[in-house]
Amino acid sequence: MRAVKRKETEAPVSSTTGVLLSELREECERVSALIRRLESKLVSERERDEILGKLSAAVFHLHTHTAGLDEILCEAE
Repeated sequence: MRAVKRKETEAPVSSTTGVLLSELREECERVSALIRRLESKLVSERERDEILGKLSAAVFHLHTHTAGLDEILCEAE
């Protein structure tokens, strides 16, 4: 069985899907940075509480942002 080749000019995903994926990547990077800060040994209790608040908001945003994303990605195939 041969793999189907895409035309070089054909975009891998639609512009809307590309924007959604870009926003998702940015939010995931934000969550990763917050987790790294939280894991730091030099974090005060106040900073920890602030980071946890930001992390909670970011996780909620990810949850909201990814609602229906699986359907969008299936349509992009």
